[in-house]
Amino acid sequence: MTRIISVLVKDRTGDRLRRLQRGLCCAALAALAMMGLPAGARADDTEGCLMCHRYAGLTAVDPKTDHIRLYGVDPDYYRHELGPHVRLKCTDCHDREAVSTVPHKPVQPVDCTRQCHLRSPQRTEQLFSHSRIASMLKASVHDPGMTLAQSNRLLGSPLREGQSTCLLCHDEPRFLPPGHSWADSEAPIERCNVCHDESMGVDTRYFYRHVEARSASARNNQDTVRVCALCHANDAVRKQYELPDSIASYLNSFHGKATLLGSQETADCLDCHVGPMQNVHMVMRHADARAPTHPGRLEDTCRTPRCHPAAGARISSAAVHLDLATGRSVEWVIALLFIFLILFTFGPSVMLTALKMLHVVVGRHDPGDHDRAHRAERIVVQPRGRKLLERFNPHQRAQHWVLAITFATLVLTGFPMKFADRAWAAWLVNLIGGLTVARVVHRVAGVTLIVAMLYHIGYIIRTLVRSKRREGKSWFRAVYELPMMITFADLKQMGQMMAYLLFLRRTRPQFDRFNLEEKFEYIGVFWGTFLLGFTGALMWANAWTSQHFPGRLLTIATLVHTMEALLALLHVGVVHMISVIFAPGVFPISPAMFTGRTPTEEIAEAHGAMLARAEAAMGVGEHYDSPPSGGDRGSGAGGQAPPPDPQPPTPDPAKGGKEDSHG
Repeated sequence: MTRIISVLVKDRTGDRLRRLQRGLCCAALAALAMMGLPAGARADDTEGCLMCHRYAGLTAVDPKTDHIRLYGVDPDYYRHELGPHVRLKCTDCHDREAVSTVPHKPVQPVDCTRQCHLRSPQRTEQLFSHSRIASMLKASVHDPGMTLAQSNRLLGSPLREGQSTCLLCHDEPRFLPPGHSWADSEAPIERCNVCHDESMGVDTRYFYRHVEARSASARNNQDTVRVCALCHANDAVRKQYELPDSIASYLNSFHGKATLLGSQETADCLDCHVGPMQNVHMVMRHADARAPTHPGRLEDTCRTPRCHPAAGARISSAAVHLDLATGRSVEWVIALLFIFLILFTFGPSVMLTALKMLHVVVGRHDPGDHDRAHRAERIVVQPRGRKLLERFNPHQRAQHWVLAITFATLVLTGFPMKFADRAWAAWLVNLIGGLTVARVVHRVAGVTLIVAMLYHIGYIIRTLVRSKRREGKSWFRAVYELPMMITFADLKQMGQMMAYLLFLRRTRPQFDRFNLEEKFEYIGVFWGTFLLGFTGALMWANAWTSQHFPGRLLTIATLVHTMEALLALLHVGVVHMISVIFAPGVFPISPAMFTGRTPTEEIAEAHGAMLARAEAAMGVGEHYDSPPSGGDRGSGAGGQAPPPDPQPPTPDPAKGGKEDSHG
């Protein structure tokens, strides 16, 4: 039917033939509508316009512009009272003479500021007009004759000549879902009828929804930002009026990311530039003392009951529009520092991992790997040998899994908030249960991680005390000999490892229980947990933060939190996952964190010094008679293997560390 109408209107064979065809088509539509139109729709449509216009596919091609015109009207809008225009007749806006005949005569564009004639269910006519809004707009930054008209031209004239400039921001208004379920009830509202008679309930639902909808924004947050973006994200409009890219900077901020994820509780454009219960048509410039964004009023704008009622006055200095590209602010410097931090920490780790993978691809091996693997297999068949080669005891493995689970939870709930403009972010947040649930889960996981870190610090202190009492060491020596402390021997071994990876050395250094990379990641856990926990707490307790510090600290905390989380994810997602999952010696996954045992192939390649100590403890001394040159089987410090202990020691669980940043 749509195609037939378009072809008939498009036909240029003659005006008389076109009018005849259009008339026949409209008559056919009217006949069909009379047979199939529900009784409810006919009752609401006193002028019979919905007989034809109820069809969503009712279209025509404008013979002057060749543009497709849409004429369909949703009958449910009237049947279910979905918006404020439901009480209007079509001829209250359209010229009666033009639309009273079928086919219609040329219809002039509707003037939204004209007077409307509303009728209540009691058939009492009431007059209403938008004409006052025109004068309000003239006194705002959105002058219809200047700003809006010029913006329409810069946008490519989406409004035809004569159409109201109101349509740049407005479409068919609809009531948002009511905030109270009782307003949806079709039954008379008994609470109201306590004072009013029974007829009160007839029209209460419509007027309640009208008042409720007009007391708040007519759109949700996402639609409000889209409307503002029509002009404020357009390059031509911004250049004409020298406007910043406020939409991009808003979406890059905390509020903008929440809006992208569907939050209706965060601040949108109107919350800041108009204020609650204020006239949305009276948007003023920042320099105007009446504007909510004026420096003298901004702190009160942020501390409304809907936003941050308990915050300090200085919360207004937090960045609602975060733009790091156009200035050299403190935030820009911090972002630059983190970029360098990523390059000089993650960069070397990636380089080492890539070189290791290169050795796997070309099939290069240390000549002593096969011998060490054979020796490790001889030891692990004995219960005591398995115990000596166990890198993680059950207590340490439990701590690792707490860390792994909380870290994964923080990533799954946190990164969608940071990359809110991605489709997967909204999908993941909705899968979790919405932004509010995601925030709660994220905070619970963060608190768990901090508690786990404090517990591990207590675990380390207990290890130091026991070591000092048992062996009579000084505090300095006890700390220095902790398994995860970086020593000069580690630095020397890393140099030897680089020489091996660059094909400058035939054999790799023999690391002990943990190598420098693992120790570096382990220390990174402390640094990352402290920094993420501290900045996260500042953002969570934003009211307290703004009472004691400038609100700008919240912007800095958000930026640092994001950059540090990205750095942690890069290390774990790339370097750590390759070493514990994809490395040939452990694929498909290292059993070290399940059983505490490390595969013999990995022992031979990466922990030769640990193997030598186990052999010494078991009294296997023939391997120490002729150690290979270059320190390949030594402890790493001087290139020689440690002598056998007079009495084979039993590994002390309290002296254990973690494998890496997730141990």
